Amino acid sequence: MAFVVYDLGPRLLLLRRKKKLTQQKLVLRAKELDPHLRLTDAALGKYENDCAVPRLAEAAAIADVLGVSLDYLASGEKSQALSVKGLAEEQIEFLVVLIELLRKHNRGELPLAAETETLSELAEWMAQMLVKLQK
Repeated sequence: MAFVVYDLGPRLLLLRRKKKLTQQKLVLRAKELDPHLRLTDAALGKYENDCAVPRLAEAAAIADVLGVSLDYLASGEKSQALSVKGLAEEQIEFLVVLIELLRKHNRGELPLAAETETLSELAEWMAQMLVKLQK
């Protein structure tokens, strides 16, 4: 099975230039994150010219240096990651349920209370909805 990464090279080049990084600086910053990377200026040049595709470790470090997700670097799809580092398992489960409630609201399946005007009021209302759903 073939794996194709669409437009990785041009996107990588554009992102690097937007950050005003030389190939050498990008490589150095990536290696600061992981000294064991097999990343060189020459390899980066090959990635930018679509002559080679980086391994996952290199791609992840490059994405981190460029301030984008790995999804965006590989495919141009914008996505956001929410770090759950430092949260308890119950708190993570709460966030998953909260996200699903927001999706239901966006689809028109869950109307908001009329009195929620600010984000903090909305968050409080969502927490109340969660408690009701768990009963």
